[in-house]
Amino acid sequence: MKRNPKLTSALKNAALACASVVAALLLGEGALRLMGFSFPLSWQPDPLTGSALRPGVEGWQREEGVAYVRINRQGLRDREHELAKPQGAYRIAILGDSYAEALQVDVERTFWWLLPRRLEGCGFAAGRQVETLNFGVSTYGTAQELLTLRERVWQYSPDMVLLAFFPGNDVRNNSRALENLKGHPYFSLQDGRLVLDASFRDDPEFRNRQRTSALRAHLHGLRLYQLQRRVRAGDLAKHTHAHNAPIAAALASGEEARPALIESGLDENVFRAPSDPAWREAWEITDKLVVAVSEETRAQQARFLLVVLSTPGTVYPDPRMRARYAARLRVDTLFYPEERLQRLGAQHGFETLALGPEMQRRADATRVFLHGFKNTTPGFGHWNETGHALAAELIAGRLCQSK
Repeated sequence: MKRNPKLTSALKNAALACASVVAALLLGEGALRLMGFSFPLSWQPDPLTGSALRPGVEGWQREEGVAYVRINRQGLRDREHELAKPQGAYRIAILGDSYAEALQVDVERTFWWLLPRRLEGCGFAAGRQVETLNFGVSTYGTAQELLTLRERVWQYSPDMVLLAFFPGNDVRNNSRALENLKGHPYFSLQDGRLVLDASFRDDPEFRNRQRTSALRAHLHGLRLYQLQRRVRAGDLAKHTHAHNAPIAAALASGEEARPALIESGLDENVFRAPSDPAWREAWEITDKLVVAVSEETRAQQARFLLVVLSTPGTVYPDPRMRARYAARLRVDTLFYPEERLQRLGAQHGFETLALGPEMQRRADATRVFLHGFKNTTPGFGHWNETGHALAAELIAGRLCQSK
């Protein structure tokens, strides 16, 4: 059988072209790795909470602060943990959102990583080795944290549950009316009882996201794929940082408040006692969720501690700026969430620790920013290393007093 010279030549050319493309892709992948480039996608759709961290993901996070992030095999931003509690260990499960997830700082600088050494130093838990397990995930509100507690935390047999509550958006996150985001579970109140709505699981859009995520799972570790995602994202991070300062910053400099200066992701209505139906309901749901977390924890014979985290504006190291901010909001105090949650704890018999007031005093005394990074607006955004260290100190101080 005679070979067709033209066909043979075409096949050789096609093979050469394919080899050249493969070689170029390999060279590109290698070059990006040598450069240290990464833009990992850390989250994936989750039928329990709407989203969860993707197990095994690692790479640099440079959008806010700089940190090399690794997600462990269990899908936690943490070291690896065995399910069975080691003999002689005292486990503290951390529930929270992006403040606990803490992608902005190295893992060794997070408040929950620093906490065990401080507790062991004061003889907490009768000298047992303290181990923290971090279940924090960005975008979570108290609803997702309660579901995480019920379905994912107890298998680790924690001795304590620490709920890290961020006033800046947790109340809004708990309200379907205020949050209005698809693809998440919500609780509503019926006759004063919490009722779960997890209908998002059957939403075609969510199911499509799950399928797409599964099909692309093998691509997420490739730097070329991450580069494509980064190009698609464009200058999103730059625009976010440009807007990463609340109205308070404009007021402090005498400027008129502009919507573009509101800090992304925060809601100033949380600083006021709720006056409209949507916010009253959001707070009522939030109160019920916090109480549910506390009751479930105590039913498991574990200790519960509610820690109310600081919001950027309340600990900005400039009393004049904060006074102008409060005046703009027409409130007497920026600590309405802390005061409300402390009353809730007193009413239902659980421990609360509000970090904001003491953090504010320390920030004023040292003139140091507890939020913000060199590549963002100082004083706004997530906790920096100083903020995490102070949070660990204050939490340990409370627990050491009651050991």
